[in-house]
Amino acid sequence: MSKKLYKYVGPDILDVAFSKDGFCGFKFSYPKDYNDPYELFLTIDFENNPDIVAFYNEIINEIPQHPTTCFSKSPIVTPMWAHYAHNSKGFVIEVDEEKLETYVKEANICDVTYQDTPRDELKTTLEMAMYRGKPRDIMFLRNGVRTAAYFTKNSCWSYELERRLIVSDDEITNVAGNMILYIPTDCITSIISGPRTKPEYLEAGKQWSEKIHSQFLSAKIGRSVSKPYFIDSQNSTYVFDGSNITKVSHSCSNCREPVNNGQEECSWCSITEHQEHIAAANNPLRALADAGILERYIQGFNAIGRK
Repeated sequence: MSKKLYKYVGPDILDVAFSKDGFCGFKFSYPKDYNDPYELFLTIDFENNPDIVAFYNEIINEIPQHPTTCFSKSPIVTPMWAHYAHNSKGFVIEVDEEKLETYVKEANICDVTYQDTPRDELKTTLEMAMYRGKPRDIMFLRNGVRTAAYFTKNSCWSYELERRLIVSDDEITNVAGNMILYIPTDCITSIISGPRTKPEYLEAGKQWSEKIHSQFLSAKIGRSVSKPYFIDSQNSTYVFDGSNITKVSHSCSNCREPVNNGQEECSWCSITEHQEHIAAANNPLRALADAGILERYIQGFNAIGRK
């Protein structure tokens, strides 16, 4: 199964992304315009010998700016749903990476490495370039710095599980001042709605999915599992296995949450009225409430340690 990329977007972005018939448009930016102030920073140790830093500056000067966009390797990153999909009210667009690469000439796509210090391997490359002075060493240095600059971020961003796509300016279309890369819609394999997507946007997502012939999934927050799961239009259940979204063999007959083999329902849906009555009878706070002293008890309990 081919590798997938995941783009988190707001609820109103689908109409914009699919506005060009037969294509999906993704917004690109130069790294200097990104929200991380340390983009392109983690290349070498700038507290190094001033002679080395001066040589580095002479050879590299400023790292070239290329149109860049960011995907995630996972559709179940909770902070990504919160930050980029408007508190889980938006969507995730699933992209087939292999198909994308067949349409985009000279696409440079790679995982982002997360660390808080410059890359050690560049130190040796820099010293060789400086002290040997061979043109090939200079070229190795330039290429190494470019890769490190574009594909290294501080570890505080590691939750994003980012995979970054860099293209040439020739691939970009200027749309009202925005840099847009258009790829054919057959690269889009799924549109995934968030757990809190409003009905009108949910319906729009389904319509776009039908139009471009992609799968439509709805992300759900379970009560028995700690990670989101997905439901398709036939009420089948899917999970993300770390690489791809796959269909599960067993799910709750009521809420469709994934369950273990042999289970008909999840733990929550299998609770009976009898079990609820027993749980209520074993709750001492209910007895205090029935006696009319629960509020006084809570006030006294909360006052412990304040005196």
